[in-house]
Amino acid sequence: MNRALLHYASLGLVGLSFAALSIPDLAAGDSSISLWLLAISGVGMLFGSLYEVLTGGLADFESDRFTPLIVVSAILSALGTGLSLLG
Repeated sequence: MNRALLHYASLGLVGLSFAALSIPDLAAGDSSISLWLLAISGVGMLFGSLYEVLTGGLADFESDRFTPLIVVSAILSALGTGLSLLG
């Protein structure tokens, strides 16, 4: 198991969840500081993790104990986003 790839993919999934919740509301004309912050942070997390994977940041990754916590958080974030978008 490549822990670095799992770490960055999980961070990207959390970013995608943030963006998926906020960007449709912004596109519909709603505007608030929280929606803008969710959109900016979500897109930033997504592009940041994608950048690390594509530019060789996996080789510089130092394994730590927080990777399983990040994976669980990403799964919960994706499930919550899915339930929110369906409901």
